[in-house]
Amino acid sequence: MQNLTSAKSTSPFSTGLPALYIIAFLSGISIGLFNPFISTLMAQNQIDELWIGANSTVYFLMIALGTPLVAKILHQIGLRKTMMLGLILMGFSAPLFPWTTQISLWFIIRAVMGFGCCLYLVCGQTALNYFCHESNRAITNGLYALAFSFGFGIGPVIGSSLYNLSPKLTFSLGSLLIITGVVVVWLGLPEKSVVFRASFRVELVRKLKLPFQSAFAYGFAESTLVSLYPVYLIQQNYSVEQIGLTFAVFVVGGLIATLPITHLADRFGRLKVLLITVCLALFSILSLSIVTNNIATQILAFIAGASVSPVFPLAIAMIGDKLSRNELSSGSALLTTIYSFGCTLGPILSSIAMQVFGNNQVFSLSTITFFLVVFYTIKELKNLEKVY
Repeated sequence: MQNLTSAKSTSPFSTGLPALYIIAFLSGISIGLFNPFISTLMAQNQIDELWIGANSTVYFLMIALGTPLVAKILHQIGLRKTMMLGLILMGFSAPLFPWTTQISLWFIIRAVMGFGCCLYLVCGQTALNYFCHESNRAITNGLYALAFSFGFGIGPVIGSSLYNLSPKLTFSLGSLLIITGVVVVWLGLPEKSVVFRASFRVELVRKLKLPFQSAFAYGFAESTLVSLYPVYLIQQNYSVEQIGLTFAVFVVGGLIATLPITHLADRFGRLKVLLITVCLALFSILSLSIVTNNIATQILAFIAGASVSPVFPLAIAMIGDKLSRNELSSGSALLTTIYSFGCTLGPILSSIAMQVFGNNQVFSLSTITFFLVVFYTIKELKNLEKVY
């Protein structure tokens, strides 16, 4: 381990990292292909919205509930084989979706997809902190998030043109891309077994309170925005084109800002940059539920994308700062669990808030989660000042 550390390059493109960026890009494209068109396919088969939502929830729940197993699998067979196993599970289960109309089979397929995604998500996050250098931890995670976001952004564009020809063609393309990822891992990711030390959950939560809260807030807010903000905009008489533009602007904001913000985090301190970023996120999502002007909405959507998107890579980077290498797999698994619970709870709880308090409360709970991030960040900054 010491030889690896001493020889490790400070470049964010050192050995192993380019393969992880490619995997992030491919998984982003495939998720952009699978997730929206699974809902579309079920809707076209006249499945009730409740079942469509439940099917999506199963996917995120499998990611969350499967993560305790991943650290153990990583310990047994190493990063490469665990990541390839996840890619194979996703690649061979997803294309089965359009070949059946049985709801029970759809739930089984989605559960397998969720566990496969869980395997390569945790592997990717663990591997990033293993292969990056301490001096560029944030920008390395930023590049990973950027690659995923770029893939996720173009996935639906590619899928929509193919879906009109054949849903099976769309799912087959997503599967092919994921299976290609197996080759990328085999050729580009060095063989490595993870040094594993099981940590008490309470101990990990104590160490990683801020990264965990950040990941939860990110998942909660982003899933709420994707799932419920279109409903709010429709009620504000926005056209489908205007809604599509709003989300495109959100994605572009994240693509443009993630790398500069993570670079600043490496240079000036991750806590300070996280605090500024989350304050901007609070301002933008609060304003999005108030303004009704289309131009103002687009500007705020850009700011929201630019401020919300870097939160997750900053959370992953903070895990690498706070844990020993032996604890990275456990910490990454728990981070994925908490992020997935945020994704699962965001739309459900926010929809209840909208029904009880009004549709303009679409982001009220998301702001609470970000306020908690601000609170814990300020607390850690004060603790650092006491140390120095």
